[in-house]
Amino acid sequence: MASLYPRVAPGFRWGACVVALLVVLLVGVPASTAWADGDPGSDVLVYQDLFAGSEVGLSVQQQVELGSLLKGAARRGFPIRVAIIGGTQDLGALTELWRKPRTYARFLGYELSLAYKQRLLVVMPNGFGFNWPGHSPASAYRGLAGISVGSGGGGLFNAAEVAVGKLARAAGVRLPSVAASAGGGSAVPRGAPSPGGPLPAPRHGTDDVLGIVVLALMGVAGATFAVRWTMRRRGWAWPRWPARSRWRVPSPSVVRLAIPGGAVVLIGLVAGAVVLVRSSAPAQSQADALAANPYLDPGTPVHGVASDFTLSDQFGQPVSLHSYRGKVVILAFNDSECTTVCPLTTTAMLEAKAMLGTAGSRVELLGVDANPAAISLEDVWSYSELHGMLHSWRFLTGTLPQLKRVWKEYGIEAAIQAGEITHTPALFVIDPQGRFSRLYMTQMSYTAVPQLGQLLAQSAAALLPGRPEVHADLSYSRIQPTAPSQVVAVPRAGGGTITLGPGRSARLFVFFATWDQETSGLAGELDSLNRYQTIAARTGLPGLTAVDEASVEPRSTTLTGFLKRLPHPLSYPVALDQSGKLADGYEVLGLPWFVLTSPTGQILYYREVSTAGWPSTNVLVRYVKAALARVHTPTGPNAVSQALAGSPAPLASLHQQADRLLGNESALAARIRALRGYPIVINAWASWCGPCRSEFGLFAAASAGYGRRVAFLGADTDDSAGDARTFLAAHPVSYPSYQTSTSNMGNIVPQGVGDLPTTIFINRAGKVVYVHTGQYDSEGTLDQDINSYALSR
Repeated sequence: MASLYPRVAPGFRWGACVVALLVVLLVGVPASTAWADGDPGSDVLVYQDLFAGSEVGLSVQQQVELGSLLKGAARRGFPIRVAIIGGTQDLGALTELWRKPRTYARFLGYELSLAYKQRLLVVMPNGFGFNWPGHSPASAYRGLAGISVGSGGGGLFNAAEVAVGKLARAAGVRLPSVAASAGGGSAVPRGAPSPGGPLPAPRHGTDDVLGIVVLALMGVAGATFAVRWTMRRRGWAWPRWPARSRWRVPSPSVVRLAIPGGAVVLIGLVAGAVVLVRSSAPAQSQADALAANPYLDPGTPVHGVASDFTLSDQFGQPVSLHSYRGKVVILAFNDSECTTVCPLTTTAMLEAKAMLGTAGSRVELLGVDANPAAISLEDVWSYSELHGMLHSWRFLTGTLPQLKRVWKEYGIEAAIQAGEITHTPALFVIDPQGRFSRLYMTQMSYTAVPQLGQLLAQSAAALLPGRPEVHADLSYSRIQPTAPSQVVAVPRAGGGTITLGPGRSARLFVFFATWDQETSGLAGELDSLNRYQTIAARTGLPGLTAVDEASVEPRSTTLTGFLKRLPHPLSYPVALDQSGKLADGYEVLGLPWFVLTSPTGQILYYREVSTAGWPSTNVLVRYVKAALARVHTPTGPNAVSQALAGSPAPLASLHQQADRLLGNESALAARIRALRGYPIVINAWASWCGPCRSEFGLFAAASAGYGRRVAFLGADTDDSAGDARTFLAAHPVSYPSYQTSTSNMGNIVPQGVGDLPTTIFINRAGKVVYVHTGQYDSEGTLDQDINSYALSR
């Protein structure tokens, strides 16, 4: 009787079959698939900038600040990811790499190299590791050598902050300092939140399935070989069917076909698994897109129980966080009068709930007022009503001491700085058991709002029973904005379209949203702009176009009702920015916002109404004319010297110190006192600051043109002396600069200096009369401010 396992067809070998099978498996695995190595850092850093292990114990505040620093670094052209390892548990199965930061950095860099090829920093208690594919780490290690790592999570946090800043400076990039205390900061009680776990981006889990298939097949193959080897060694025969068996033994010819055919079927099944894995490539592409999008925060995993609180909602009813146990809570800290990032946050929250469909009933939207100067019930009610959220969420407030306690518990900075409200734009996702899940930071991008909504919806769905479907399929790739240099047709209020972009003349725009009514007399201001339009038509000034930021309006019909209630019809067109592409492309950072563009699409002038106020018609006309003016100033060393010849002695001494970097803030203050009787213009700049570099030529021209009447000074802020001197050598000006810092500039400017560049105007009596924050876009605009604030006072 023939053996059940007879010799198969000539040329067919089990070994060859298994090898072919493994080749199919290994070659078919997508390049982005990582075999399970038990390393949590590589899982997290594929998608986000920061991994801080559970043994590090960073507070929410520290996570927020370090994450913001890394996001800012990426926006400044210095992408870097950081892994902070506090103990062996943070390394998963790779405990042998504990206290070997350089070795771990090489390993981690290799693990990430298929998805991320930029700088990587590892921080351990005993030092640093650095990896950058294709680059030697020697120079980085020389720069990191002088940084000590303190004890505990605070020491690791501070070391990471200092190291990132030092590496950035070595690359010619200066990052803003992070305001954080060593080891302290605000922390959520009963378990400090710390990163952990991978990002809940869309994934299909096929990598795990394939791994199981591979292991199972390898086990079957190994068992088969073991049995065959044992039987041969002991001389055992393969089993035979009994002679009287009711089963008919297949003929040898059938077996010859069946065994290779079975192998082919098996290989086909494996190939099908590979195809299934490859079908998950869109999910991996989504993760890559999310990691590369600087305007979309992928979220930071946080652990611990969310601190309970009881506050009052917009209707005056008490609300406690614990009352929403059993539901997912999306909790935002919102300025009740915010016209910049907060409306983006709340719009994304509403979209997230809508994307969940009926499952949205198991998600609660909460907001906590983060404006110390506007905490009344009227404030939170008004924000909710104007944003169409009156019955869609609970916007909570209380006494200032009550709110401060909640802010502290959640690591929120909320303060009034330089007359402006500043707060941490944090957004927490809390699971049905009242535990933290993820922390998001809203970025200032109108186009990213729906994407953030989808992220929130996916995070909430992952915490709900049955993981309900998210009714959206948006890409996380950065959405390209529409710049003023691009011609585009957009919808027009009342019907039709309007074409925007470069043309034969300059154009003036005012971006707004109907909810601006809460903080300004929007209707009256838009009505008064009819007068500007009349003057523009008569004098040849650029015509005005209003742009309603429809992407963050509560409803599509809101604008129509608002326009009908205006005192008079608008004499200028109103365009609809339904996607946010115009706002992002025209560099709008808050509403209302004026922008003047040249015929070629260059931004010549902007005005943020929330900080500078609505301009009167005369002021607007004056600034538009100034921005369009071509100021004739001397150029070249000889022409500048001739223009400044005969300057008064105090001003002439400035010109003799041209391009020099002098003392500190004390020396600058003494120089200001010595110049009493002359108007002074101080430009706070830094060599690492891109906008500072862009406007530096305007100050060179202005100082040459006005230097016989106005004292110009530079304040090199938060910069290294070497970098500053190198920059000054390449960008000559007719005045000296002093080394300063943002923290010490408060001794000169009472309200302090925040962002760079900042220009300070001081009158003849030594009093600060005006502070201009941000870049000057045209010589005419700077010329206008010099005449308005320096020479006319």
